Amino acid sequence: MRGVLSLAAPAVLLLGLACQPRAASPVYGPWEEGLTLAFEDPSQPQPQRSLDRLQVRVARSSMAPGPPRLVQLDQTSLRSQMSTVVRYQDGGIALMGADGQVVAQTLPPGFPATTTWVDRGVEFRVVGRATWEGAAILPATSDPVGVWVEARPPQGPRRRILYLPNLGEVESQEERGGSWVTVNRLVARGFPDLALAPRP
Repeated sequence: MRGVLSLAAPAVLLLGLACQPRAASPVYGPWEEGLTLAFEDPSQPQPQRSLDRLQVRVARSSMAPGPPRLVQLDQTSLRSQMSTVVRYQDGGIALMGADGQVVAQTLPPGFPATTTWVDRGVEFRVVGRATWEGAAILPATSDPVGVWVEARPPQGPRRRILYLPNLGEVESQEERGGSWVTVNRLVARGFPDLALAPRP
């Protein structure tokens, strides 16, 4: 009898651990409503770099518990303005079309544990983790450690993108002449105050 009890105790412990709530998968994209990110291409000279600055704002977010989690991103530059809807699910990021169908799978479900995938003919692979060199612009509570992903299209140069939790892409590099050149970098992050309505 004592032998049965000694075997039962570890089994009960393992069962209890299996029933514990699991930590949610990290979200490798912006999701907090109002969060505004600004990006520049450091390879461009000024003033072109500032003129081509891209602003991405989280306009709407349904990040309530349970999938799917849909987020509307408004992207604005001096020349254009557009809105996209992305779905965050199980570590993956999917770009959604107006019909509610997946247009592109930016990151696969299971990312970053899923280390290779193909989307629209482009081969992707996880290169590894790294601390972002530009993390000084982030608040102290932000995680500066992200995941580098390499994209190899059928034609054209390879690209590498660094994804940080709760921000997504913070830096993108392109292979030029045998070296990696940064072509997109997060340069500002914040929650701009809304304009106050005039008092009557």
